[in-house]
Amino acid sequence: MEVSSVHSCGVAGLTLGMLLGSSAPQAHPHHWIDVFTEWQFSPGGLITGVKLRWLFDDYYSVLLVDDAAATGEELQAIQEKILSNTEKHHYFIQAEQKGVKAEFRDAKQARIGVQDHRIEIEFRLPMKAPLDPRQGDIVYRIAEPTYYFEMLHAEKAPAIALKNAPSDCRYHIEPPRPDAALVAYAASLGINESGGEELGIQFAETVTIRCE
Repeated sequence: MEVSSVHSCGVAGLTLGMLLGSSAPQAHPHHWIDVFTEWQFSPGGLITGVKLRWLFDDYYSVLLVDDAAATGEELQAIQEKILSNTEKHHYFIQAEQKGVKAEFRDAKQARIGVQDHRIEIEFRLPMKAPLDPRQGDIVYRIAEPTYYFEMLHAEKAPAIALKNAPSDCRYHIEPPRPDAALVAYAASLGINESGGEELGIQFAETVTIRCE
């Protein structure tokens, strides 16, 4: 596997190197994001979008707040920077139905706040075309591409919600199962090294939404 010495895919984009200090962990992942997803259904049972909530780890939250204070920026500016830099990576979500990639519009109704000393960002991604879950399972994964950040659904329930879904809709979550060699490879990466943009997805959960 090729290792790059340049990391440019972090959540805060170009500000990431400035924010991270020498006390950060020296193996991937360096930071953690608890993820909450709310899939939104229309009265007719179609999926019209998803609301995502990211809860950053304590250490990264402190870095974001300190950076905002040092630069005189409001947290709103941090939010805009993060969403701008993750847009090109489709906000770190991949969804498909019967092998066809689902497409989302740009983030809407975004907000940023602090919960238990942790930075929290929430936003909605409307579907470009509504999905009919009765035509096939919806399968999605969420990952920061280079695995600099580990993104898993929060242990605190409900981390996944099917809002206004028909009563026969369910979801099933499969934990990531990377092999030992891949885990060791990720652990070998230093703070300024990248294993490429296909690494993170191999550490992602797989969630299936099914409506009978």
